[in-house]
Amino acid sequence: MSKVQTTTETGDNPYLNGRREWNERYGDYIAAARSWRLACLGSLAIALVAVGGNVYMASQARIVPYVVEVNKLGQALAVGPADQAAPVDPRVVTAQLARWIFNLRTVYADVAAQRALINEAYAGIARNSPALAATNEYFRGQDPFVRARTEIVRAQIESVLPISAKVWRVEWEETVTARNGENVSKASWQADITVTINPPTNVEAILLNPMGVHVTEYSWTKRLRGLP
Repeated sequence: MSKVQTTTETGDNPYLNGRREWNERYGDYIAAARSWRLACLGSLAIALVAVGGNVYMASQARIVPYVVEVNKLGQALAVGPADQAAPVDPRVVTAQLARWIFNLRTVYADVAAQRALINEAYAGIARNSPALAATNEYFRGQDPFVRARTEIVRAQIESVLPISAKVWRVEWEETVTARNGENVSKASWQADITVTINPPTNVEAILLNPMGVHVTEYSWTKRLRGLP
């Protein structure tokens, strides 16, 4: 009896031959793509670790510049970090508030000079504060440009004294003069002013209010003189 040879025994199985041919043609490409994919994932992981390490190191170590004040002999008088603003001298607050009242109450005949006073007055007011609303209302009722057609007002500051850490009292004498030079009236005033310190962040603000003294709230009234 003769033996029958199968395709499996002779190695002529078309399915196996097809798989072998596919592996020979595309197997190298698939293996290479898998290798590149793994390499990219590894590089990405390394980059993430490096970035995370840099962020951590940056948050742990920081160089802080210091400003050293010296006298004419080179001796150190004061040392402080440059990234921290020094407390505002009370004398500066005194001068700023005196100037602010002057700007707000004075009426000039010159339009440009009057506009400069108003701009400087608004630069000393905190944004979205009761002081801003009060000033807008005051100028609506006492428009300095309208008043300047018939009269001039001069505010002479007499005193600026602190009441508390944030509240100051300003006293001044206000003289109203007609355009022909005739005195119309003279009265003494006082105002209680609440201030806050907000350092300026741009050149325009630095020029108008270099120390960042801002009025947040105020009220004023005529001051009664002592009885004769």
